[in-house]
Amino acid sequence: MLTLSKFLRHIGSALALAAASLATHAAPVTTQLGFLIDASGSIGSSNFQTMRNGYAAALNALPTDGSIEVTVVTFSSGTTTVVAPTVVTAASLPGIVAAINGMAYPGSTTNTAAGITAITNLMTASSNFSSGISSMINIATDGAPDSSSAAISAATTARNKGIDSLTAEYIGGTSSGQANFLRDLVFSPVQGPCNDCGTLLAAGSTPTDPMTTNPWVLPVNSFDDFPTAIMTKVQVATGQVPEPGILVLLGLGLAVAGVARRSRSA
Repeated sequence: MLTLSKFLRHIGSALALAAASLATHAAPVTTQLGFLIDASGSIGSSNFQTMRNGYAAALNALPTDGSIEVTVVTFSSGTTTVVAPTVVTAASLPGIVAAINGMAYPGSTTNTAAGITAITNLMTASSNFSSGISSMINIATDGAPDSSSAAISAATTARNKGIDSLTAEYIGGTSSGQANFLRDLVFSPVQGPCNDCGTLLAAGSTPTDPMTTNPWVLPVNSFDDFPTAIMTKVQVATGQVPEPGILVLLGLGLAVAGVARRSRSA
């Protein structure tokens, strides 16, 4: 006679086998996400820590079904590969987040062109790179590059190599000249890089899908606002609907973490 406890054990075993079967049949990669992070001297170590926290939270919320590949590069006078192209799964995600939390802050100058070139080369060299999947680079920066013309040339090369889009967050900036440079730099399957091709969105707005719309630049009023902005961007890029409640909780959690850090410092 099958007792209740035996029945429950059978159900548990069946569920475990089903989960194992699903884990071995991961979804094919459909999207490459590249995150290019300004680590130049104008950022400052405290602001860089806020960016680091934002990226860690945003990437930790990615789907783990194997459909997303992530690449992360920082740039200042040179570049550092933080995460080489890695498919996001339940097994790989903790390592990705740990690498983000361990990002070094070198300071120095702002060689945006080198950053774009480095992340482009990594993504296009990945075995998952093909015309059949979406490849998107996102750059977060607060200042003018060492050379605007070199950066735009690197962006043009990225598009010619098959990268589908490059979008930007302009953090804490008030310079119309810098905003206009980023509008010239960004591109999507619709257009760009070209003079004023990018749309300058309203600060705090939800960006559009970079694969189907005009390329965009999202102003972020302050570094404290960046974690919410990058979370929203990642959700849009991966086809998730941004959930205001989750974003509010993220902001509160990061605020509490900031207070705790300041208390410990005091």
